[in-house]
Amino acid sequence: MNVGAIQDVGVLVPELILAGGGVLVLLVDAFFPRLGRVATPLAVVATLAAAHLCFWGGPVGPSFHGLIDSTALTVGISLIVLTATLLALLASHGYLERERLLGAEYQALLLWCATGLLLMARATELITVFVALELLSVCLYSLAAYHRRFSVVTEAGVKYFLLGAFVSSFIVLGIALLYGETGSTRLDVIGASPEIGSPLAVLGLLLLVAGFGFKMSVAPFHAWAPDTYQGAPTPFVGFLSVAPKAASALVLVRLLAVAYETDPGRWSAVVGTLALLSMVVGNLLALVQRDIKRMLAYSGIAHMGYLLVALTELGGPAREALLVYLLAYTLMNAGAFAVITLLYPAAGEQHLISDLGGWGYRFPLLGLCLTVCMLSLGGIPPTLGFVGKYLVFIRALEAGSWGLAVAIVVTSLVGVFYYLRVVYTLYMRPEVRAADGLRPDPWGRSAAVLAALATLVLGLLPAQLLGWVYRVAQTGL
Repeated sequence: MNVGAIQDVGVLVPELILAGGGVLVLLVDAFFPRLGRVATPLAVVATLAAAHLCFWGGPVGPSFHGLIDSTALTVGISLIVLTATLLALLASHGYLERERLLGAEYQALLLWCATGLLLMARATELITVFVALELLSVCLYSLAAYHRRFSVVTEAGVKYFLLGAFVSSFIVLGIALLYGETGSTRLDVIGASPEIGSPLAVLGLLLLVAGFGFKMSVAPFHAWAPDTYQGAPTPFVGFLSVAPKAASALVLVRLLAVAYETDPGRWSAVVGTLALLSMVVGNLLALVQRDIKRMLAYSGIAHMGYLLVALTELGGPAREALLVYLLAYTLMNAGAFAVITLLYPAAGEQHLISDLGGWGYRFPLLGLCLTVCMLSLGGIPPTLGFVGKYLVFIRALEAGSWGLAVAIVVTSLVGVFYYLRVVYTLYMRPEVRAADGLRPDPWGRSAAVLAALATLVLGLLPAQLLGWVYRVAQTGL
C-alpha cells in the first residue's frame, strides 16, 4: 500500500471507529451476554473518539481521488451529527432497560447510522452519496421498528421503509439522468459541464432535491414524519429528527451549488417556495396537535423551512446561518425528545401534551430542561434557537427576500403559541396523570441537561461559536 492510499484510509478513521465500535458492541454482547449493560458506554466512547478526531484532525482536503472531501464545513456538520448520536445514546439507555430491549443491536445500528451520515456529508460524488445514504437508511428503518412488541411501532417502521424506498428510486433516477447528460457523477464535473442546463439534467437535479428534501422532511415531502415520529421509539426519534437532516442539508447545499450555475434566479425561487410551504404547513398543522411527538414532527417541518430560507443564496453568510441553525435545532430538539423519553415511560402510548400537567413542579429539573428547549424552538431569547433564527432572518433581508422575512416573523409567532402551550401545561395546569413508579434514569437526565445547558449557554454567550462558524463558513464547500 503506497503512502497516498494510507493517507486516504487515515481520513476515514472517524468512520472506521464508529463502524468498528458497532461491531465491537455486537461481539461483546454475543460472547459476554452478562456484560450487556456496557453496550451504551462502549458506544459513547466510540462516538466521543470519533468527535475528537473530527475536531482535532480538521479539514484535510480531497482524498480517494476526489470522491471524499474533508473541509471545515464537513467537520462542523460531522460534529453536529456526532452530538446528536451522543445525546441519542444517553437518552436510550434507560428506555432500553425499562422495555427490556437489552440487545446491543440498537447501539450498533446507531453507530452505523452515524457512519453513513459522516460519509454522506463528506462525499462529493453521487454514487458515494447514494451508498452512504443506503447504509444510513437500512439502519434507520431497523431502528424505527426496533420495539417489535407494539403494532404502532411496526407500522411506523413499515411506513418509513416504504416511503424511503420509493424516494431512493427518485435519487437513483436523478443520478442516472445527470450521468447520462454530463458523463460524470462527480459534482464538480457536473457543475462545469455545458449540458448541465439541459432539460434532462435539470430534471435530474429536481429529483435529487426532492429526494433529500424527503430526508429533511421538507413540505411537500413530509408525509412520513408525523406517523413515524409518533410510533418509533422516542429516544431514536430524537436522533432521526436531527442527524439525517444535518447531513442531508449539506448534500442539498452541494446540489444547489451546481443548480445555481444554470439559472440562479429560478432555482432560488424553487428553494424559496419550498421554504415558504414548509413554514406555513409545519406551523399550522403543529398548532392543532395534541400529541407532543406529532407536534414536534410538524414543527420540524417548519424549522427546515427556516433553514431553506438561508439557502436561497449560497454565500458565506448562508453557510454561517446553516451551521448555527443546525446546531441549535440538534440541541433543542434532541433535548426535548430526551425529556419526553423520561416523562412518558409506557412504550406505544399516546404522548398527550395534557399529560404533562403540573409535572414542572413534580420533576423540576426535567421541567426546566423541557422549558428551555421549547423556548429555543420558539426562537425566544436568550437561547441558541433565537440566534439561529435571527441569522436566518438577517440572511433573508440581505438577499432581498422580503416576503420570506415577513413569513419567518409571522409563522414564528404561530410557533411560539404551541411551544408556550407546553410550558403552560407544565406549570399552570393541574396534574392529570399519576407519577407512581416513574424514576427518570441518570443517563437520560444527563442527555436532557447537556442539551438544555448547551442551548442556554451558547445563546447567552454566542461570540466564540459565531467566530468559529464564521471561519468555517469562509472556507467554502
